[in-house]
Amino acid sequence: MAAQIIFHGINRSPAVETAVNEKVAALQKFDNQLGPCKVTVTQEGHQTMGAFTIRIDQSASGKNLIVTRTNQDVMAALNEAFDTLRRSVVEEADKRRQR
Repeated sequence: MAAQIIFHGINRSPAVETAVNEKVAALQKFDNQLGPCKVTVTQEGHQTMGAFTIRIDQSASGKNLIVTRTNQDVMAALNEAFDTLRRSVVEEADKRRQR
């Protein structure tokens, strides 16, 4: 399932889109009941300057998970956000299995 990716204050980036879709696909191995994923990539301030904020809205195990991370490097912010999301997805999947 491809993620909905929205860019604010930054031009669309095929590299970011590819990275997001690969990371969303990797989440499937932790929870096969993932819902739609929306990723917003925002660059604060003027283009070429300012930090990047990644916001991920993902439904997992019937819960809406929201993760936001900011970094000067867009890929670092993306990695940090998806690392946090992965931990949350695993936690929710484990809770569902224990019921």
